[in-house]
Amino acid sequence: MADQNDSAPAGERRISTLLATRRDEILNLWIKERLEADEFRDELISKKDLRQQSQQVLDMLMQAVQDSAGSDFDHTAFDDLRHYLNEISHMRAVKGYTPLENATYILSLRNVVTPLLAEELEGNAEAIIAEMSYFTRLLDKLGLVMVENFIRSREEIIRQQRADMLELSTPVIKVWDKILTLPIIGTLDSRRAQMMMEALLQKVVETGSTIAILDITGVRTMDTLVANHLIKTVTAARLMGARCILTGVSPAIAQTMVQLGIDLTQITTRAQMSDGINLALEMIGRTVVPTKTLARLQNGNGDGSQKTVKQTEQIITSGAEKKQEG
Repeated sequence: MADQNDSAPAGERRISTLLATRRDEILNLWIKERLEADEFRDELISKKDLRQQSQQVLDMLMQAVQDSAGSDFDHTAFDDLRHYLNEISHMRAVKGYTPLENATYILSLRNVVTPLLAEELEGNAEAIIAEMSYFTRLLDKLGLVMVENFIRSREEIIRQQRADMLELSTPVIKVWDKILTLPIIGTLDSRRAQMMMEALLQKVVETGSTIAILDITGVRTMDTLVANHLIKTVTAARLMGARCILTGVSPAIAQTMVQLGIDLTQITTRAQMSDGINLALEMIGRTVVPTKTLARLQNGNGDGSQKTVKQTEQIITSGAEKKQEG
């Protein structure tokens, strides 16, 4: 074997014979190298899964080199291996591997194969260089496949997480019959404002609500852009038949609005969300009555009859009408 040179056809690659004849030895050395590596984390993958995964990669690599007759990684014989590496990369991205850990996994196979190849081709430096050059190119491209798909998977995860956070950041809550509330926390950008408007309008249609309370207690700063988003949301809700109440207007935000010349005269405002809820109840003909008042009414009509209920309804209704007129 030592007197052979690299002038043999690509189909007679020595690396292919090495992977086939010393497959178990290579696998064991590779697993050992991975377990002893500083970046290995057993909380991300078990030893059993690591062995199964590595065995699959090694077998597919050996088969691809043989089927491609020693061709480069672009050959169709490597398609199955490329697909499997993409699956591994995606799984590692989900589990929280770093890009370095992902790339080092496949590249570390070179540290195992190099001594064995030198042993097989002892005395034939030219053949060793040619075979290692071929094998190194393969591993580099395998590593690039894993890194590229890893980055792509991480970007997909980040986009999904961002979409989930945006959805959670615009919760439309039904607090009473025909009354919705939308607490706004953080900073409003165009995308989030559009999602907020869509969520509110959809909820108005689903519930038939006529009052929407926009609470900006969690909004740290107010500028023209944020104010315009709020005004557009209020206008869209009004077109859908729902009136909006803006609550949580702090003194600092009120001063900022005045300084910016923002016109909110068409929007009903209240300092606190509780005040907004009270106003919303009044707007639909209801009001909050203390339990003591109800107790006095019931005590005055000991029979607890329908007359008591009607008197209570009259008092509540008249109180609400007076506040609306005021």
